[in-house]
Amino acid sequence: MEEFSQISRRRFVEFGASVVIGVSVGGLLVGCGGAKGPSHTITDMAGRVVAVPDTVTKAFCSNPIGTVDLYALAPEKLAGWNFIPAGDAQKYIDADSLKLPALGVWMGAGAVPNSEEIARISPDVIFCYWTADEVGANMADEIAKQTGFVVVSVDYDIRATPEMFRFVGGIIGEAKRAEELATFCEAKLELIENIVAGIPTDKRKRIFLSQGTDGLMTDPVGSLHVTDALELLDVGNVASMPGTEGKGMGMPSVNIEQIITWNPDAVLVAEYSMSNAESSDIYAELKADSRWHNIPCVAAGEVYRIPQAPFSWFGRPPSAVRIVGCLWLLHILYPDYTADLDMRGETREFYQTFYGVALDEAMLDAILNKH
Repeated sequence: MEEFSQISRRRFVEFGASVVIGVSVGGLLVGCGGAKGPSHTITDMAGRVVAVPDTVTKAFCSNPIGTVDLYALAPEKLAGWNFIPAGDAQKYIDADSLKLPALGVWMGAGAVPNSEEIARISPDVIFCYWTADEVGANMADEIAKQTGFVVVSVDYDIRATPEMFRFVGGIIGEAKRAEELATFCEAKLELIENIVAGIPTDKRKRIFLSQGTDGLMTDPVGSLHVTDALELLDVGNVASMPGTEGKGMGMPSVNIEQIITWNPDAVLVAEYSMSNAESSDIYAELKADSRWHNIPCVAAGEVYRIPQAPFSWFGRPPSAVRIVGCLWLLHILYPDYTADLDMRGETREFYQTFYGVALDEAMLDAILNKH
């Protein structure tokens, strides 16, 4: 195993890392990377048997889903970002963490990993957040083969968030902190489920997720960025687009006429900024574009900017931050059924628990887009 690890690591430096979406290497049981020093065997969340180090001081995540969650769990053990948080996001991020390098990402979009820098930093483990199935297992296997590092598959599904924190926390030696976050998420998931149970079936809403440079790209039915959360909320996604189901990355283009036909109850605007320089103001452009006002819900004012700082509350990346994002979405879609839900209080509690940040009133206004 050590010989394979050295060869793989050398190949990783020489040739870099390729996109692994959809690559099948077979086998769900053995992780190919080699643990450094004393190790023990675990079964990861995709059913792979992996030898992980007894002590983890540095961890990297294959994509921003895991990086956002690992930052909340143990920022001191984060080896690097996929993309450096930019703009307003930085005011909520620990100053030392902002000094960490951008190491790239294994996904179908964005930069490829910085192979030389990852090899130099030599993380004890790489967490591969994706679906807890054969696709996720194959992705983790391929990254392990490319890098020679220990790669552990982790379930990104919002409904598995408590299990995820406990699992990752156990591997990196942060069980106490993991239990704090897991318990918090369990309580909020129960609150979400109780609210949803009280909404009559004939009152359930359908949304269109607007993103991309012109707002005319979306995550359709089946996209991993939104499907699990919408299922939790029993909220419909109007963008049913045959041929895109299960494609993971989403982002097909649509047109105004399609959205008018779909007739959503609300439009959610995702101005995600998980890159080193990316920024956008789709919301203002959409509000000012007369074409969008041909969509009944937009004309009625049912268009909402998804809170973004420091990480998106809904969709990109589909991290544990969606716990508070789901409460927010219930609050805006169903005001009659969430009259007792204090979103300012929920936001304060989430930011204190996840980021150690005490929000003042101005921060709350900015996050919740109350300007």
